[in-house]
Amino acid sequence: MRKLSILTLLTPAILLLSLMVSPATATSLDTTLRAALGNSLTLQSARQDWLAAHEEIGTAVSTSEWRTGGTVTGTQTKKDAANARKSGFLDSQSANATLSLSRNLYDGGQTTENTTLHRLQADLAEAKYRVTEQQVLIDAIDTYLAVVKARKEVDLNKANVSRLEEHVTAARVRLEAGASTRTALAQAESRLSRARTTLIAALTAMRNAEDGFLSLTDIEAGAVSGDIDPGYLLPTLLEADESARQNNPSVAVARLSVEIAKQQFNALLASVRPNVAFSLKATESMAEGVVNDKTEFSAQLQLSTPLMPTLSIRAKSRGLAASLEASRLRREDTLRRASLDVRNAFRNLETARAQLEAVNVELNALRLVAEGINNEFQFGQKTTLDLLDAEQDVNDAEMRQVDADHAVLMASFRLRAASGTLTATSFGLDDVYGPLDQMEPIEPRFKRWIPLEVEWPEGGFDDTSSGQPAPVAELPAAPETLPVVQVMQAAPAGETVVATAPEPSRAVVVEGIVWDIKTETP
Repeated sequence: MRKLSILTLLTPAILLLSLMVSPATATSLDTTLRAALGNSLTLQSARQDWLAAHEEIGTAVSTSEWRTGGTVTGTQTKKDAANARKSGFLDSQSANATLSLSRNLYDGGQTTENTTLHRLQADLAEAKYRVTEQQVLIDAIDTYLAVVKARKEVDLNKANVSRLEEHVTAARVRLEAGASTRTALAQAESRLSRARTTLIAALTAMRNAEDGFLSLTDIEAGAVSGDIDPGYLLPTLLEADESARQNNPSVAVARLSVEIAKQQFNALLASVRPNVAFSLKATESMAEGVVNDKTEFSAQLQLSTPLMPTLSIRAKSRGLAASLEASRLRREDTLRRASLDVRNAFRNLETARAQLEAVNVELNALRLVAEGINNEFQFGQKTTLDLLDAEQDVNDAEMRQVDADHAVLMASFRLRAASGTLTATSFGLDDVYGPLDQMEPIEPRFKRWIPLEVEWPEGGFDDTSSGQPAPVAELPAAPETLPVVQVMQAAPAGETVVATAPEPSRAVVVEGIVWDIKTETP
């Protein structure tokens, strides 16, 4: 059986794993945001919540609109009488039909106050929609930048593995020529093994980031660009703080909650004011004979008013007063948290920029150091370990640069979110759904003039369907057999551990990669 080293066995697996990610069509941040908005069921739900709140405005006229009603009654009586011809009972029938038309001429201002209340509630639903929209945008940006960062880290790790493979090859050549020692070769191989482990972890992180991208946008993450403009950022902390107090959607929600609590008290007062009602009634009565037949028309003007507040009204008013005070406290707390969030975001951005600048300076210096040590190594003034350390320092600094770039971009977008300037409008994405007030409601159709049966549009009231189906990510089918990875055990003293090629009948292949690492002693 041919014996292979662990490093030689892992090299094809790492290369095949890296080929699993093939770039598709280019995907920009604008495309990502557009797809995330269109694919978000949470955002679509918030739009329907606004539509429901907006339609409630039309119900405010219920206390001042015309109302019609009709009743039909019939009676059948049997009276015990001596002059009854059959069975000792006299039968009699009667019928009454009534048609009424009524309306409140004055409803105490309930229509006006309820209309104002429902308009405020619709504004609140719109503010909550803006909160959801902002969250979808920041999640999409975070996911997009995660893919960018993960792919840069994979590229750096691949370059690091290639560099260390060259070191291992060179160390073997020098060992065979008698110009080096087994210790130098072992050092190079150990660093290569560690680099391959890091590469596998980076590839896993990249696939996780791409899966998150697919789940959020329902599109594959193609070639992404790291050259991203975060957009306009407020230049000073005071301007950012003022923008947060004025434009942050969470602050708008808190302020509207206070206005709604006030208006609910006004609506309660309107409900207990005097009412003036007007009604018309027509009654047709029919019975046996013509003496009891009659037709009546009547008109009525009625003034009604409560004589005193009831216990329920008093309890309701106390509850609304408590709700108003709670809304005011939440508003102040939201303003305080919005101010704190924008200040933290502003300072985090300044810190991230300073760290990026420091990392860039460090990276340039380390590259010069590595170049100098490499020259000294060529003349035998530095050891292989010195060169490996210097090159590893450069690789670590490049990784920190990737992290710093990512931190600057995320801090920039989070500052925009905290200041209330991260909106679909700012990205030119209003055309994804269009204005809220242009949404088409579901129109039911009453099939008869008496509202006993309603016909809904196809799919309009079906619990098994929705306006847009939930996105389903097309992932590769799971293998019938799970990959098997055998962990290497420490060899007993005096024995040499080697890796052997997997047996064909027991090897597990997943997407072209053989995951069956074994150890045996000769």
